[in-house]
Amino acid sequence: MGKRMSTDTKHFTYYWLPLILYAGVIFTVSSFPLPPPKVEIPFIDKFIHLVEYGILGFLFYRALRISRLARRVFILAIIFSILYALSDEIHQFFVPGRKFDLWDLAADSLGIVLVTLYLKHKQGLARK
Repeated sequence: MGKRMSTDTKHFTYYWLPLILYAGVIFTVSSFPLPPPKVEIPFIDKFIHLVEYGILGFLFYRALRISRLARRVFILAIIFSILYALSDEIHQFFVPGRKFDLWDLAADSLGIVLVTLYLKHKQGLARK
């Protein structure tokens, strides 16, 4: 009979691994030069940033919620996610065809804050 996975391994695999893989996907996609835009939809780039980093905020919130840092999950999920978004913008500064864009960082941050506020509100309702 095979060994059963430890609780720590299960928690890492279920909560932290998706976050790490998703952050890796963001980094990888950010490493490619931007192709020329084919369809001009106003603010579609900012909407994509909002959704992309909203997902990252969700994954950070989800992983931190079961950690020893759970009491501060809301603020830590926001801080860690925004720091990752900032690091991604800095990374893009060094990628040909890309640039550091404060408006992208603002859209990233807005997505993060909106999702974590929703999760905090939802968690508060579940406690009542």
